[in-house]
Amino acid sequence: MKKIFLSLLVCAAIFGLNAKSFAAEEKAQETKKDPQMQIDELLSKAGAFYLATVDGDQPKLRPLGAHHLVDGKVWLGVGEFKNVYKQLVKNPKCEVVALQPEGGKWLRWTGKATFAEGEEREKLEKVFLDAMPGLRKIYDGSEGKRMMCFTLTEARAELITMMPPGEVILDETAKKTAVVYYSWSPDGNTRFAAQTIAKKAGADLFEIIAETPYNSDYRKCCDEAKPECRDKTLRPIKPIEGLDLAKYDTVFVGSPNWWGTLAPPVYTWIKENQAVLKGKSVALFQTNGGGGMQNLGRDFEKAVGEGVTVLPPKAFNGSSVKSSVEALEKFVDERVK
Repeated sequence: MKKIFLSLLVCAAIFGLNAKSFAAEEKAQETKKDPQMQIDELLSKAGAFYLATVDGDQPKLRPLGAHHLVDGKVWLGVGEFKNVYKQLVKNPKCEVVALQPEGGKWLRWTGKATFAEGEEREKLEKVFLDAMPGLRKIYDGSEGKRMMCFTLTEARAELITMMPPGEVILDETAKKTAVVYYSWSPDGNTRFAAQTIAKKAGADLFEIIAETPYNSDYRKCCDEAKPECRDKTLRPIKPIEGLDLAKYDTVFVGSPNWWGTLAPPVYTWIKENQAVLKGKSVALFQTNGGGGMQNLGRDFEKAVGEGVTVLPPKAFNGSSVKSSVEALEKFVDERVK
């Protein structure tokens, strides 16, 4: 009987621990809400919130109440005929502050006002006016009388108390890094180097893929690629899904060393994105069969053109790159401060 009783106690204890663990895990999941969803909820809790703009050298502040979460973004609305709209068009930098009813906290959401256009503007205006039909008398769609909807980009949102630090909900201002590479082989050396660099840098990883792949036979591939490298021929590439270079400050570009220069698909990618690379820092890494850097650094700098900060390139020997994780990580540390 005692054994049964002890067993029941143990089971109860384990169940209690599991229940607590489950509750803790559930609570943790709740705190991992999408940042835009959190901002929307905090604005709703506040009721009225305040939008600060700049008019010349004079700060301006006014209360707002309307906001909607649409397509994963929090949108605010102002009248096209109002001074606040003119101020935001002239200087999009602004800040939203929302005092929370409990806990002595407030939301500070800072960024640049980015207005919806075209069909998206019409869709959002309908959302706002459907929620507040009385406003249709004011915003009747005639010239100058439209609801102009905007969200904050390049934004940072914090939940702040009287004593810092606050809780950062969203930070789009942090420097971001991308790794873009081409690799002939599915388990190639350049791919391995790119994956290692991306992991170390906390970067997003993107692969350049030729529209017409090179032959999988090494010798036949050489027959195709050698004249392209000699003539600097641009081999067409597929669009890279999910890559928006505007989001990134630093871009690592990876290429195999083919006959002393960049692989043609890498050339193509650089030429297609030359304008977007301006103002960014770029760093070349390459893998080779023993030839070292050769002309890749020079050709890369020439290809990216002016207005780009070209960081020192690095060559990795293909025969040892997969055992050179430390060297790859050092390459990142020396270029991303």
